[in-house]
Amino acid sequence: MDDTVDTSLGLRPIGVEVADRLEAAIVRETFAPGEKLREVDICTRFGVSRSPLREAFQILEARGLVERRPRLGTRVTEMTVEVLDEITTCRLALECTCSRLLAEREDHAEIADTLDQVLAEMRKARAQRDFRSGFEANVRLTALMHKQCGNSVLMRLLDQLDTSALRYRFRAYLSTAGMLDDMIEGNRALIAEIRNGQGQRAAEMTDRLIRSAWQTTRDLFLSTSESTKT
Repeated sequence: MDDTVDTSLGLRPIGVEVADRLEAAIVRETFAPGEKLREVDICTRFGVSRSPLREAFQILEARGLVERRPRLGTRVTEMTVEVLDEITTCRLALECTCSRLLAEREDHAEIADTLDQVLAEMRKARAQRDFRSGFEANVRLTALMHKQCGNSVLMRLLDQLDTSALRYRFRAYLSTAGMLDDMIEGNRALIAEIRNGQGQRAAEMTDRLIRSAWQTTRDLFLSTSESTKT
């Protein structure tokens, strides 16, 4: 395990805190797909006993990030094109609804102003060629959209889906030239539709944005798979 893992624990139940820290590390591939998570090492790093760690593993298994097998231990789940396709099929419907709701809110212009501030962070990261910071800014932008949509059930569904989707988004950001440029331009156009109060057009823009990222990420995984075979 490297030192990029956030081991600071807050006031929530320890198992939940550890699960969230491990989730962030898995998304950012500090723990690689298929890697075994060794209980002794992780307990030592976080300063916790095995009981809350096993609770954390149970939470992460429910989030689809790890798999536990008797006598084989706990491993990070693999990333596959099939799972990417399933995630994106669900994201399309939910994210488009979120964008439409944002544009239809009475304070849609104020929401657009707030989103533009985060988009500026993505532009700054691009100027510095800091693609990881660009990814983190994009994560904040997406989370802000979800938080502002005004539908608590939709927010919960999107939050659950993001847990799995972020792993694929991170891989694409670090491996695909032009990914950050595409996300900046796509989100710029989306925010413009939200600012103008165009719900249907915001949904359509979101659909194009997600489908474009889906194809880019899908091509990345397929090419990686082919190179592994040869």
